[in-house]
Amino acid sequence: MNNAEKALVEQLLPTLSAKGFKWLKTREMFIRKEPHGFSSLSWTSHSTNDEGGRLELGLVLGVRHDIVDDVVNELGLIYGDDNKKFTTTVARGLSLFPFKEGKDYKQCIRLVSVDADVQNAASGIVSILDEDGWQFFERFASLSECAKGLNDPIESKTHPLYNNFPRRAYYGVASAFFADNSQVTGLIHQYLEFAKVVQPNQYDQISKRFDQLIATAQSRRCEA
Repeated sequence: MNNAEKALVEQLLPTLSAKGFKWLKTREMFIRKEPHGFSSLSWTSHSTNDEGGRLELGLVLGVRHDIVDDVVNELGLIYGDDNKKFTTTVARGLSLFPFKEGKDYKQCIRLVSVDADVQNAASGIVSILDEDGWQFFERFASLSECAKGLNDPIESKTHPLYNNFPRRAYYGVASAFFADNSQVTGLIHQYLEFAKVVQPNQYDQISKRFDQLIATAQSRRCEA
């Protein structure tokens, strides 16, 4: 994280602290602990030579449900126990998946006007949160909403709530398992049919991981 981003953190702290968020330096993200896990705000950064050099920031909003992530993380897709603690059930990168189509959510900080642009970026981020961000966190605090959102549509390799297939499938099924177990068998069937088409060489692996996922989820439910 460079000095401009550190200055941006300082600008955002008053507003986000008032909403219960804390800056987690080791993970470079704002975190708010929730009964279900946490809500998070972070960003990607990309330097360009445009306008004499500028930093482009893409916001990422996330929500974690411990009951889901603890199960999915048993699949061995994430390395390291510390990293597993900060995975999210849903995560929306606004540079790729804006809330409003056609709107540019990217925040830019130019080398020639760092101080002014940092303030503008902070104001822009707060505006995004006020318009859509707080609602995002509130909506996906519901595990049912996570299941509904992640599993719609089934047949897509890209997705605004988890832009990775088949990992989205694992999160979608795990969310449904704990939110409405009656959907699970049908969801798995649909995901496997889709996997046959788009990732046939990984079909067997995906199928085995679904079996492992359900076994782990059933075990966690029994423990609860």
